[in-house]
Amino acid sequence: MPRQKKRILFDDRSRHLDRFGLVLILTVLAIVALALVDLTAPSGDIVAGIGSVATTVLVGATLLLAMRASGLALRWRRVADILIALVVAVLVAQIVYGMITGLVLDGGRDGSRPLSLLVLSVLAPVVVVRRLLQHRTVTTGTLLGAVSAFLLLPIAFTYAFLTIGTLQGTPFFGQAEPTTSFMYFSLTTLTTVGYGDLVAVTPLARLVATAEAVSGQVYLVTFVAMLVGLRAQRWASGRREEAGREPEGAAVSTD
Repeated sequence: MPRQKKRILFDDRSRHLDRFGLVLILTVLAIVALALVDLTAPSGDIVAGIGSVATTVLVGATLLLAMRASGLALRWRRVADILIALVVAVLVAQIVYGMITGLVLDGGRDGSRPLSLLVLSVLAPVVVVRRLLQHRTVTTGTLLGAVSAFLLLPIAFTYAFLTIGTLQGTPFFGQAEPTTSFMYFSLTTLTTVGYGDLVAVTPLARLVATAEAVSGQVYLVTFVAMLVGLRAQRWASGRREEAGREPEGAAVSTD
């Protein structure tokens, strides 16, 4: 019988491998866009439509680059590419349709677009962390990747909150809010600031919000410990190498 080909999730051969600097830049821009652009703005508003498209494209590019920098295998990168392309195409169709008819196609206002991006947004920080765990020394890429993974968390939870608000009969905050409020709530929850001006009202919403707060704190504790441990290990290794070397210029006795 022919040997069955093994499916590989990661091959670490992407030309973007460990380029977390660019991932960090796009992640920050995506957070800013989600915090400023309301994805549920009226469909007849040209400026809002362009902003919605640009935000979705930016978030998609951020997630795809994060997967490339993490060494995701080519087959799965293609799957992600196709998914993002479909999301953007549907979004553009919704906006064009809305501009022509004044209506919203396929429930665009009720969160179908966030639902379609939820899987990738959750996967992105996971694959980044997986790649960072393979680093044996602390480099600039390690630090940039660690910050990128942390900032990818509020993006993932923002889409999770939007999806929950869509699937439940009760709004996430008890009343309708622009999508910008979800990113604001996600950032304040992740950092455990908790101003209290926005509160999750349903049991599921509260559970996921609490999960974000716990995830943020656990991430900080574990990764700071990992980075310090790797740094200490490298320092100790360097000290051992120095101790094993003969002092330069030492005289050799020749009686």
